[in-house]
Amino acid sequence: GNPNAVGFEPQTHDDGSLEVIGFTYSSLATLYVGGHGERLMQCREVRLTTYKSMPMQVDGEPCRLRPSHVNITFRNQANM
Repeated sequence: GNPNAVGFEPQTHDDGSLEVIGFTYSSLATLYVGGHGERLMQCREVRLTTYKSMPMQVDGEPCRLRPSHVNITFRNQANM
C-alpha cells in the first residue's frame, strides 16, 4: 500500500499487525512498475467472506476459491 497513507501506524515486520490492501485490476498491473494498492486497514485478524467462486493465489500458486469464509490471524514470527 501507499506508505504515505494517513491514519495508519508505521509498518514494521515485528508488530504482529496485518496490513489489508485492496487492488483493482488496473492497480495490479501497475505493481510491476512501482505502483501500489489502497491501504484499507491494519488489524490482528481478518475474516473474508466470498459469495461466489473466484480465482486467487496461495503462496504464489493459482487456484480457485469456492464460496467460503477465510480467517487470517497472526500466529507467530520467524527470526530472520
